[in-house]
Amino acid sequence: MITPFLNILFGSGISTLVGSIVGLLVSYNIISKRARVRYQPLFLFNDVMMLSIMTLVWYYVDNLYLAYLFFIIMSSVFLVYKLLVAVYSMDKRFRLLVLSLGADHSEYSRFILEKNLGRFFANILKFYVLCIISFLTSLTICASDIGFFGLIVGLVFSLVQTD
Repeated sequence: MITPFLNILFGSGISTLVGSIVGLLVSYNIISKRARVRYQPLFLFNDVMMLSIMTLVWYYVDNLYLAYLFFIIMSSVFLVYKLLVAVYSMDKRFRLLVLSLGADHSEYSRFILEKNLGRFFANILKFYVLCIISFLTSLTICASDIGFFGLIVGLVFSLVQTD
C-alpha cells in the first residue's frame, strides 16, 4: 500500500524538479534576450487552475508516465509565469540603475533570477504540494466534479486577474 504512494511522491517530485529546471532556463532566456514577453495569457495558470487540471489528469490518465509528462509541462509553464511576474514587477528605474552601473543584460538576468531565488523555490514547493493534494483529491468519489468546478473557479480568477 505504501509503495505506490511513494512512487507518486517521488515521481511528482522528480517531474516538478525537471519542470523547474526547464522553467528556469526558459525564463533566463526570455530575460536575457531583452524581449518583453506578454505574460497575460499565462494568467490561466494560477494555483486553482493548476490544482484542478492536475486532479483531472490524476483521475482520467491511467498511464503514470504520461501523467508525469503533463506535470513536467505544467510545472514549466507555472514556474515561467511566476518568475516573469516577479521579474516584470521590478521597478524600471532599478533595471536602468543596474544596467548603467556597467552590467550587461546577461549579468542583469542572473542578478534578477538570484534575487528571486527564494520565491522560485517557494513556487517549486507550492507546485509539488499541489501535485500531492491533487492526487489525494483524485481518490475521492467526486474527483471529476471537483476538477471541473476548480477549472471554472480558476477561469474566473484568471479573468479577474487575481494572484
